[in-house]
Amino acid sequence: MNRSSYCFALPLSIVALSVGNGLILNSAYGHGEEADYEPGTRVEAALAATWRDEGVVVNSNGIWQIPGVMMGGEAYPVEEGVALDDAYLDVHHFDDSGWYGRIQVATHDNGREAEMHHAYAGYRSDMQPLLLQAEVGRMAAMLTPANLEHGTQRLFSEAPLALDAFFGGQLNDEGMRAMLSRSGFCLGIESWRGSAFPATPGTSGGAYDVFLHYKGGRGPLNWHAGLWGYQAQALGRVDQRYGSGHSHGNTAQISAPEVAFDGDTDAAGAFIRARWHATEQIALALEGQWMQVEPEGDIRDASRIATTTGEYTGSWLQGVISVGQHDIGVRFEQLVLENRVSGAAAQELASLTGLYNDAHEPERSGIVYRWRANSGWSLRLEYTIDDSMPESGERVALGLVWKETLYHSRRD
Repeated sequence: MNRSSYCFALPLSIVALSVGNGLILNSAYGHGEEADYEPGTRVEAALAATWRDEGVVVNSNGIWQIPGVMMGGEAYPVEEGVALDDAYLDVHHFDDSGWYGRIQVATHDNGREAEMHHAYAGYRSDMQPLLLQAEVGRMAAMLTPANLEHGTQRLFSEAPLALDAFFGGQLNDEGMRAMLSRSGFCLGIESWRGSAFPATPGTSGGAYDVFLHYKGGRGPLNWHAGLWGYQAQALGRVDQRYGSGHSHGNTAQISAPEVAFDGDTDAAGAFIRARWHATEQIALALEGQWMQVEPEGDIRDASRIATTTGEYTGSWLQGVISVGQHDIGVRFEQLVLENRVSGAAAQELASLTGLYNDAHEPERSGIVYRWRANSGWSLRLEYTIDDSMPESGERVALGLVWKETLYHSRRD
């Protein structure tokens, strides 16, 4: 059950993280930032714009706060009307010596300003039977492929609920990555500056993750599965989404409560993506993901402090059938959020930070139709039932997606 409890006892120690299993999807839409490493230079651009008849329900302060979890990063609510879900210009260069680099300027989730979303360099060395790869710079974490995707790559226009709640929409930071691959397996470790939620945005909180992925196939069936673990440290972390009079999209200038979090966040998860080609024109794909997140630390404002521990799980199951240029998909998502807050100011601070959820169980489900008109343009029609907030909502969305390779020089 979903619950938040307030007590005056010592906080419970964090339970050891467990790893579960799920089902996940690999459809006709792209897979975020996976590269083909073909020598040469490639310039790509993409845009996803969506009209919605309703937006996500927000609280009385105008803030999107899923009850039971402290939010941050770039987890912004979708809004009524037309929104720019995703737009980017991406430049890749791969050298036949093994060196490569990437720069991407992007804006996401109806943001008003473009930013340097990726800027990194890497090197690949084929050390038979192993492939060694290292990257350094600003980039998205590879612990799960869902973290690499935005509105132009996903089947649905909205990010999975668990990514919004636990990782601020996308875990993107400055750091280093090393990967070792053989026979479909990839073992990776990533070390981060810790300047992205759930660490401490704007400063160095420190974070790292490890992952083990496996890609394989047999006949018409292909799959991509993996396990991962993540840990982050935060010092003085506040919800900066609406700080300094921030205005997002059509939202009026609002400010989040100045309550800070000091502590650690441990997370682990599992995923599997599978795709079966029934015929040349018909394919069936499934996607699922499970993750567990456990924050532990203190919440405080200018004069009060309380201790908190949380045990959260997030999951989604998604399926799609593709017939020619047409995709029909469904997705069901669920969060289970449990908090224990102790101290004289426990109830007041838990209410300010949104940790009190009154047994609410956040859920969301949706259906989507996507028509891939040609290699560059797609039309997307969605219907969503959103129970992530205590007040349920429904919305219809109609969107356009455009992706194009503007330039590609190949070197033989």
